[in-house]
Amino acid sequence: MIQSAIFEQRLREYINRSHLAESSEQVLERAVRWFCEQHREISPAQVEYGHIDDYRSWLRKGRAATTANTYLAMIKGFFGWMLSRQYIRSDPFESVKRYAIAERQFEQYTTEEVRRILKVAKLRWRAIICLALCSMRRAEILNLHVSDIDFERNEIHIRPKVKSETTWPWSIKNHNEALVGIDDTVARMLMQLTDQLEDSRQPYLILKAKYWRRNLERQQQGKLSCYLRNCPWGNFTRDFRALLRCARVKPKRFHDLRGTFATERYRDGFELVDLQYLMRHASIQTTVRYVKRIEQKKLIEKSGRAFKKYYATSVS
Repeated sequence: MIQSAIFEQRLREYINRSHLAESSEQVLERAVRWFCEQHREISPAQVEYGHIDDYRSWLRKGRAATTANTYLAMIKGFFGWMLSRQYIRSDPFESVKRYAIAERQFEQYTTEEVRRILKVAKLRWRAIICLALCSMRRAEILNLHVSDIDFERNEIHIRPKVKSETTWPWSIKNHNEALVGIDDTVARMLMQLTDQLEDSRQPYLILKAKYWRRNLERQQQGKLSCYLRNCPWGNFTRDFRALLRCARVKPKRFHDLRGTFATERYRDGFELVDLQYLMRHASIQTTVRYVKRIEQKKLIEKSGRAFKKYYATSVS
């Protein structure tokens, strides 16, 4: 609960109007609550640059720069909205900068690594790997319903889910429904999983029955968190790492399979705008991050050839 009544009122109005994802709402509420705990008995109109600068420094203590930046970005958007609504006369965040962080390079799975993973994986994991290589995110895969698959057209319809006796509410990232194409091989695997469902009432194709039942129990108890709705598979990362070890593939993120999809399509001649559509990115700048490494490698190779052209004979 936020102590300042005015902050609470403005925050509720902002959330109701902005249609944020539930996880983003939770981050924003936390950011505003922490700010109000630091600066008690202060109204939004009284906030100055010094208050924000102190808060920025406090956020960095014991937190990674990326985490601090996430909270700063969320509360900055809130203050910007209050300025647009004329609840405040100036934006104290105008001169506040985010913490500089090193840009993380997306790794790619080689064709040989993917083959080794698929060779040792059982049916469920083979399907998961292939869906990720078709551009699907982890949450989209784990919340895939049988009814989302059109086996005649070999298409998957990514769409939000609602709360019911057999399902939990789930929202798509960026709120955009989309179609994902699959080939006959992937379709056959999904059909096999459909035939192997332990409970005919279970709509979730990828989940084991025990995870499905556990989430429904938590939902009935009012204890089903946003994280568990996005990742209903218990210890997913642990199990994925075990699969990589079994395949003798060095540790990489599951999300890098999606990045592998992007780099493969880029090498095949897909334009960035086409990749943005296929990856379902809100901004093309996000797509650029996935393919930047390919361009960097091209430049490195070109630079190496230039050295050989001009200087190699002098040192041989």
